Amino acid sequence: MKLYAILLAAGTGARTGLSIPKQLAKIKNKEIIIHSLEIFTKSSIKFDGIIVVVPPRDIFNFDWKSFFNQKARDIAEGDRSRLYIITGGDTRQDSANNAVKYLGNILPSSEVKDAVVFIHDSARPFVTDGELNLLLNKTVEHGAAFLCSATTETIKEIKGKLIPQAQIRSNPIRLKTLGRDRLISAKTPQTFKLDIIKRAFEEAARIGLASTDDMSLVENLGLNTVPILSTDFNIKITTALDIEIAEFIYDKLKLEDC
Repeated sequence: MKLYAILLAAGTGARTGLSIPKQLAKIKNKEIIIHSLEIFTKSSIKFDGIIVVVPPRDIFNFDWKSFFNQKARDIAEGDRSRLYIITGGDTRQDSANNAVKYLGNILPSSEVKDAVVFIHDSARPFVTDGELNLLLNKTVEHGAAFLCSATTETIKEIKGKLIPQAQIRSNPIRLKTLGRDRLISAKTPQTFKLDIIKRAFEEAARIGLASTDDMSLVENLGLNTVPILSTDFNIKITTALDIEIAEFIYDKLKLEDC
């Protein structure tokens, strides 16, 4: 069985307000994307390949391949040879699909059915090795699994989009309150048998289905998926404040390792 990880890093991270891609912001003197890459390079699971999906070079005028070549000295030699850098698409879904297609092209057709792929947001640097192993076991058994968190806030469905308080526009109208006991927040990694997620992307393209979540494309096929409760540390770094929170989490996890 072949095992692959896809690390999505093609976004620009505009909501952080930084002048650089948020993937390059540092937590304790190490770039977020390198922290996230090490989730897989340092795992007890031996991955056959790690595909990093990056923005086109003309965005931020940044040479991603040179960046990873410079960082290669910090990556084990065996992992370096299994690291692939590809360009993303216009949306997250396009970027993930590019990586899945790339895998489909480099693997013999006989290996696609049994291969398992982990799709992960590079802005989530605090996933545990235990979580990776749980995901792998459930994916082998059921075909698809993902990390999630329980919803603790009251969730309301609205019409329209939320707007900053500083903008003078009409507020959205609340439609209804959703029962939180049946709601979860999907996180990453999300893991799939490669033939399943490949088929899910193909069907989504056929019917014009767009989503910010890969697992929803599998659900569209009518297949069951397995949610696995993640730790509270598995945050997605989206804003500048999240970077400060990530520094705190990093320190706490280091203390727990001592």
